[in-house]
Amino acid sequence: MESRLFELDPYAGIGYGLYNSIKKEEGSFEDFLLHYDSTKANEGDNSWLTQLIAQDTLSTLSSPEVWEAMNTLGIGGLDFGSSSIFFDSQVFALKMQRFEAFSQRDDYEEMEPLLKQLLS
Repeated sequence: MESRLFELDPYAGIGYGLYNSIKKEEGSFEDFLLHYDSTKANEGDNSWLTQLIAQDTLSTLSSPEVWEAMNTLGIGGLDFGSSSIFFDSQVFALKMQRFEAFSQRDDYEEMEPLLKQLLS
């Protein structure tokens, strides 16, 4: 079944490789199919992968081992909503998404200097 899908949608093969690099042994082909969005991937939108990375990172940070290590270090908890590091990473991700969207426009060459100025 996997090979047939990859014949129909070459991006699915690439996506499955990226999925496996994130999930390692925990992932399955069925779980990949639940996350992967063929239509968006073929249009250049890989938000499914961004969401998968965010879920994986959040689950790793909320594991008992991490909380135990944080308590050992005297850190009571993390406030992901107001953390400046979290906010900065979200702003950076949004800038990259906008840059990618603008790069697909017909007038990108004209807009590139303005875009770089706005995103700096």
